[in-house]
Amino acid sequence: MTTSFEDYASRRKSRWSAGQRAAYEVAEQVFTDERESHLALGADLAARRNELNLSQPRLAELSGVQQSEISRIERGVANPTLSTIDRLSRALGLRVVLTTSEAPDRHHVSA
Repeated sequence: MTTSFEDYASRRKSRWSAGQRAAYEVAEQVFTDERESHLALGADLAARRNELNLSQPRLAELSGVQQSEISRIERGVANPTLSTIDRLSRALGLRVVLTTSEAPDRHHVSA
């Protein structure tokens, strides 16, 4: 009989010490927050690109960022550098704005 990954992981985690569980929970939250940030950034950039009726290949020409990287960023699966974000933002007529994490609007770019 084959064991699912979830079952295997659950059994292994049940043997963890309190410290290991706490470290895992912190790491999981950091990963979740980072993933949400990547998804939000990608959605913001895609929305602006669509608002301007630009294709990904055209944005690649304007920004100097490869189309495949733009696709990964828009899907939230890339970890773009600040330089890449800056080039895309400029090409889209946006600017990067940092806000406190308590701010209700966590968008990463604005017009």
